[in-house]
Amino acid sequence: MLIRDPLYFHRTTLAETLLANFKSGIFHALTLFAPRRMGKTQFLLNDVAPLAEMQGFSVFYHSFMDSDNDFRASLQLFSENKNNKVKGWFSQIKGISIAGSGVELDKQTAAEPISQIIARLADEKKPTLLLLDEIQELARGVNNSNVVGSLRTGLDLYRDKIKVIFTGSSTNDLRVMFNNGKAPFFHFSHQIDFPPLGRDFSDFLADIYQQRTEAFIDKTALYQTFLRLNQTPMYLRQIIERMIINPALTLEQATEIQLTQSGTGADYHKVWQELTALDKQLLLAVAQGETALYSERNRHELASRLGVAEVKTSSIQGSVRKLENRELLTRDTKNKQSINESAFKTWILDQSVSQN
Repeated sequence: MLIRDPLYFHRTTLAETLLANFKSGIFHALTLFAPRRMGKTQFLLNDVAPLAEMQGFSVFYHSFMDSDNDFRASLQLFSENKNNKVKGWFSQIKGISIAGSGVELDKQTAAEPISQIIARLADEKKPTLLLLDEIQELARGVNNSNVVGSLRTGLDLYRDKIKVIFTGSSTNDLRVMFNNGKAPFFHFSHQIDFPPLGRDFSDFLADIYQQRTEAFIDKTALYQTFLRLNQTPMYLRQIIERMIINPALTLEQATEIQLTQSGTGADYHKVWQELTALDKQLLLAVAQGETALYSERNRHELASRLGVAEVKTSSIQGSVRKLENRELLTRDTKNKQSINESAFKTWILDQSVSQN
C-alpha cells in the first residue's frame, strides 16, 4: 500500500491535458524534457499513472536509471499480469524509492523480443500507456541497438493502442535518439519542455508548514528562495521538511543547510578547477541568462572578462561542445542552453556574487 505524500504538489491539469491529447489522437508519443531533479518521475508516478488508470489505460512504468531493472523482462511481466484485475500497474514493483526513481521487480521471466510483447499488449481491450523514464540512458548503452530498434518497431506498428511518454534530462542523448536521421526514433516523439513549478508550489508548501507548526512563514521570501534554487522542487521541499522537523530553524538557516548539502561544496570546486577560463565564463553567462553565446556582443563581453583581444566563435563552439559532453551544459527543446544541475547553477551565481 502506498502512503499518501502530504508534501507532494499535484499537477493534475498537465496530466489531464497530456492524456486528452493521447485519447484524441493528437499524438501517440511524447517526450518530457527537463534537467535533473525537476520532478519528472514524481509527475509520472503521482499524477499521470493514477489518472490514466482511471481513464481506462493499463499503465507500465520503467526507469532506465535503474541498472538492475531489466526493461525487457519488466515489460514481459507486465504483459503477463495485465489481465489480472487484482493487480494494477504497481503489481510487478516490489519497492519504489522516496525519490521515485528506483524500482525493483518481484520476479524475472524469460526474455522475448520487445516488439512481440508490445503486439500482445495491443491485442488487449484496454489501451496501454508506457511511462519510460530517463530514456537517454537507453541511448547511452553500447549494446542497446536491438532493444531500441525493437521498441520503435512495436510502438510504430501499434500506435493506436500503445501510447508512450518518455522523459529525459540530457538533450545530447535525446538528440541522438530523436533528431538523428539515422536513429530508429528519428522524429518519432513530440518533444515538450516539462514546465517548472511557480509561486503556487511555494505557497502550497508555506501553507503546509504553517498548518503543521502554527508558525508564520513569509510566502514571498519562500518564493524568492525557490527562484534562487532555480525552481527545483526537491530542494524547496527538503527545506520545508527540515523546518517542520525543527521549527526553531529560520528560512535563511534551512536554506544555507540545503545549499551545503545539495552539492555546493568541494565537488563543484573540483569541477571548476578542471575548467578553462573560457569554460567558466560561458557557464557564468548561461547561468546569468545569456541566450546568444555566439553574438558579437557576447564575444566582446567574454574578451573583456578574459582580458584578451578577441574570442573566436570556433573557441566558443569547442568549449560548449566540451561542456555539453561533460553534461555541465544542456539544451531545452528550443535549443536554448542551460546549466544541467540546478544546484551547480546556484553555486556558480553565488561564487560570482562573492567574488565581486
